[in-house]
Amino acid sequence: MNTILRFLVVTTILSLITPSGVLAGAHGGQAASKIDELPVRSGDWSPEEVRKGREQLVRAFDAAWIRIIASGRDQEVIAKNPPNQPGAAGSYMVRLVDCLPLPDLAPWPEKPVGMFKDILDTGVIRQLVQGVPETPANTSWYFSPISQAYQDMVIEEIEKQYGVELEVESVVLPPGRLPATSILIDGKIDFISQLNALGGRTQGLRRRTSRRFSCTMSASSQFIQIPEDSPLVDEIKNLNDLIARPNVKVCAGPLATQTAKAYLPQHTVKTKYINDLTMCDKAVKKGELDVIFGPLHDLSVADIDGYKSVHTLIVAGTPLWVALEGIECLAEAGGKKGEPNCFETDAP
Repeated sequence: MNTILRFLVVTTILSLITPSGVLAGAHGGQAASKIDELPVRSGDWSPEEVRKGREQLVRAFDAAWIRIIASGRDQEVIAKNPPNQPGAAGSYMVRLVDCLPLPDLAPWPEKPVGMFKDILDTGVIRQLVQGVPETPANTSWYFSPISQAYQDMVIEEIEKQYGVELEVESVVLPPGRLPATSILIDGKIDFISQLNALGGRTQGLRRRTSRRFSCTMSASSQFIQIPEDSPLVDEIKNLNDLIARPNVKVCAGPLATQTAKAYLPQHTVKTKYINDLTMCDKAVKKGELDVIFGPLHDLSVADIDGYKSVHTLIVAGTPLWVALEGIECLAEAGGKKGEPNCFETDAP
């Protein structure tokens, strides 16, 4: 019954998605997935094999990524992005060094078991992605080509190491809040793509404690964008200046909303999930909101002028996510906005 309730919740959310023609990115315009019809990755595995297989997948991700950054190929991707201004990504993408480029410290997993062995044997690995409009009006447009290129290289490294060809299948959820953890632990997906920052939460739990995670693959700073003709230009020089002014109303996109709300709990923070750049710009120019909070260092990259950028000195990074044991998600546990709430079954 609990599993059925989870499926019903997710299916209800998916019914709200916009037509698939406006979607792109890693899902290639694929329509929202029917979660309840997806097969479950399972096998006759012992609890130890389940644990070890999941851990092997994370270590394979890390082994691949560390070799990529050691070779400098990640910076070749930065030099080509964003599509409208190649190389400008070098001003907003950050290297978050939680994994040094030292391949000797990241050996490839040997003797695959559990889900990792099944992925290699079947040649299929399933990821969770989010369907967002593929236009420059969305902040994600300036980041997703980089994330996708990084992930493609990781998969290629794994293929070369294990002598396999892997088909990456995408499970698509619509823009907005994602019941990602529950779908992950149900075995409907093998990993979550670079959708969630390390410091955030999903379905009531800190992601760091509710999932396994790889090295940080993409990272970016957060900036406050202030209209050049606003008196706030002279008042807000750093994040603390904004914190001290709870009357300032903030607009954020999906890549910044959790960070903004966490650091600015006394402020009005409005989230624009679709066309966040143009929608936030419009709201500020109409006087409905005062500043924009997001990961682009300069809005002129998105052809939006008239703002002064203030660096918050906050950096958010995204890894790849794999299931963790001891996590359960139940619809009847009181999740927000129809999400199943997750909890630790063996919490200390």
